[in-house]
Order: sequence, then C-alpha cells, then structure tokens
Amino acid sequence: MFSIRDLAAVMDGVLAREGAGTPLRCAVDSRRVVPGDVFFALPGARTDGHAFLDDAFRRGAVGAVVLPGKPLPSSATNVIAVRDVLAALHAAARAWRERFRIPLVAITGSNGKTTTRNLLAHLLGGAPTVYSPHENYNTEIGLPAALASMPPGTEVGVFEFGAEKPGDIAFLAELLRPTAAVVTSVGESHLGGLGTLDGVAREKWSLIEALPTGAPAFVNADSPRLRALAAAAPRVRLVTVGLHHGAVRGRLAHAVPRLDVEVVDPPLRLSTQLIGAHNATNLLLAAACAGQMGVSPRRIEERAATFLPVAHRMQPHTTRFGVLLDDTYNANPASMAAALEVLAAYRGAGTRRVFVYGDMLGLGRVEETRHREVAELVARLGIDEVYPVGERATAACRAMVGSVAVEFVERERLARFLAARLTPERDAVVLVKGSHDLGLDQVVRDLLASSST
Repeated sequence: MFSIRDLAAVMDGVLAREGAGTPLRCAVDSRRVVPGDVFFALPGARTDGHAFLDDAFRRGAVGAVVLPGKPLPSSATNVIAVRDVLAALHAAARAWRERFRIPLVAITGSNGKTTTRNLLAHLLGGAPTVYSPHENYNTEIGLPAALASMPPGTEVGVFEFGAEKPGDIAFLAELLRPTAAVVTSVGESHLGGLGTLDGVAREKWSLIEALPTGAPAFVNADSPRLRALAAAAPRVRLVTVGLHHGAVRGRLAHAVPRLDVEVVDPPLRLSTQLIGAHNATNLLLAAACAGQMGVSPRRIEERAATFLPVAHRMQPHTTRFGVLLDDTYNANPASMAAALEVLAAYRGAGTRRVFVYGDMLGLGRVEETRHREVAELVARLGIDEVYPVGERATAACRAMVGSVAVEFVERERLARFLAARLTPERDAVVLVKGSHDLGLDQVVRDLLASSST
C-alpha cells in the first residue's frame, strides 16, 4: 500500500491532520476495519460512510478518504479530502496495479466464481506468494478495494468479477488488467439488469475479450453458450474443461459425501471435501489453471484434498440430526437445481431429505415461472419435506401441497420448528438455500446452535 502522502497524491487529494501510521489496506465498511486500514467514506443510497468515521478510527484506521467540508471526529488523522470518494478508490487501485508485473487471474460466472477463486488460490498456495481477498469483493467498490490492498511481494493475484448490468465486467477488467481469466458458468442471475441469458453470456465473455493477446483463458465447455463463444475466440489461448465437453475432460466418480473427479489428460485424481456435481467443473477449472501456471499434477492432487468448502456455499455441517447443507449465500435457478441434485443424491435407507426453499431475487419478468420450476423439480426428485421462505417460494409451493410435504412456517420460527422435528433417531439431510437478502444464514446458525445443545 502507498504511504499516506503518496496515496493523497495518486488520488489528487488534500491531506490534513497528518499523523503517524502506515497504511496497509483499503476498507469501505467500518465494521471490518482492522489496524492499518485506510477507510474510504463512501456516500450511499441508504447510509453515508462519513457517519462511521469515528467507528473506523476506534477500530484502528490510520487514515480516511472523505469529501470536503464533512464534519470529522476528533479521533481522525491522516484525512484526505477528494472530490469523489469512489473515483479516488479507483485511482488508488489503478496506481497500485502499476507496481506489479505478476500473473493476475480474474474469475467470473453466474455460479461458482467464489468457490473457484478460493480453489485456485489454494492449489497455487505453498509455492508462490498468492493473494486472494478474504471476501467476494467483486464489484466496482469491492474489487478496487481488494486490488489496492494487495500486499507488496505478492507473486500471484486471484480475483473475481461480478456483474449486474452491461459494462460491469469491462470496467473491472480495466481496473485489474488481468493476465488470465476463468469463466465458470452462464445462468439466470441479475436478469433485471442483463435482460436475457444471452445478455448474461455476453457480459461474462467480455472478460475474455479484455485479455491481452495470447493470454490463457479457462472456460466451462459444458455451458452451451460458453462453448459457442469459445469456438470463435482465436485471440486468446483457450482451454475448455467439463464433464461432458472440453479439452480437459473429467469423470465424476462421487458427488457426495465428498467430491471425486478423475481426469485422463493430464492424469489426475481430484478428491476434495467439496460436494456436488456442479463443483466438479469448478474443480476442473481451478486445476487446469493451476497446471498451466506451473503446479505439478501431484501437487494439485495434494492441495485439492486439503481444500475446505467456502462458508455458506454448499457447506456441509455434521449435526445431531444428520447433515446440514448451508448454501445460503445466494440463489438463482441454475444454482437451485444444482443444490437440489446434491440433496437428492443422499439416498441412504431412511434418509429424510428436507429443503428450506428461499426466494431467488433479481430474476425480473421470469421470477414466477422460475420459482414454480424449482417447486416442480423438488417434486420430481422426491424431496421429502419443503419449507418455503419468502413470497415467491411460498406461492410456488402452495400448488405442491399434496404431492410433497410442505410446511409454511415464518422464518423467525423456522429453526425452532425444525429443531423440534429433526431428531437424532432419524438420519436427515437439510438443505437451506435462498438469496442472500433473505437472511437464511441466521436459520443455519440457529439450527447449528440447537444441534449442539
């Protein structure tokens, strides 16, 4: 990170209350500030970061980036006034990027980008010094904050890109200037901004188009839209992977209770604590990229075996009633279908398969149809019990009554209700999944707490 004076210079800011302290990272949320952070007081639609300056400095911030004329707490030091706080964050990220001549991998996709990013960073770890943000900082705010926080001495950087509207990926690519890319999937996510599946595909593919000529790109060939786009991408060095298509082809040996994938060329046996067939492609993409970056096949196998699932993304927990699958970070139709296939794969005698079905947000005009299709898939897969949460899931499930056991319970009472019904005498597998804004992670925490008492 820059010194405080250099940071002010690259952002064309005015430094006041200069004091001690060495900046280490950028922070945009005062609740996550740690000692050494520079806090960017971003104005927002619902709140203003300037209201949390005192909180940021109490937590150890060594400086702050603010708008001129804003009131400052007495605790504030190293305050840099700028015309536009977000533009200043972008300027800091661009200037810091200039100091690195290292491989920088960008990962995007409708599903799987965070798991794939963490997988790749883990497979690469142990030899080079790898930097990958602890959170999924993949927006016009998060990505530059993560980039500007990359430590000196980093030898490989692994980042992810999200998109809600056309042009988001191109903007993030202009900031990061990646040297390699991974595209995991195309699905019905953020349709409110991207319109159609073709719109989603074009937006994700714009990452490949932003790469330098000859740069390596790793693409999920099991996606028909990505496979079609890959056929006309001569400018980059394209590697396609998949279970059914692609140059690097995997065979699924087991999906639960752990994921085992075999690859013929290069010969690999990838065994990991991840679960679900959908994660096989993420694993193949990460392994292919790591291999191209010089990691040996044996080392990839060793590292894959020690990878732990990412929190709230099909994360299994062993409980007194059986298995709790926490997939509460987000949801769209493709990830819902993949998660339900995982739940259905638990077929032991007497296994009770339970689905807490949360709304999928951001689907635009197709939301009613897609929620109904998920309910129909639940019935086809023979899931034993369903607990809808949210208006859309509830409406879709009302038509299921009679074909599947459906219980309508308010979210606030759901964990207690389930805890009373999930007894140690029966082997249950409970999948909790829905869009992040529903707060279903709290249901998971409450179930885990009840399971430990």
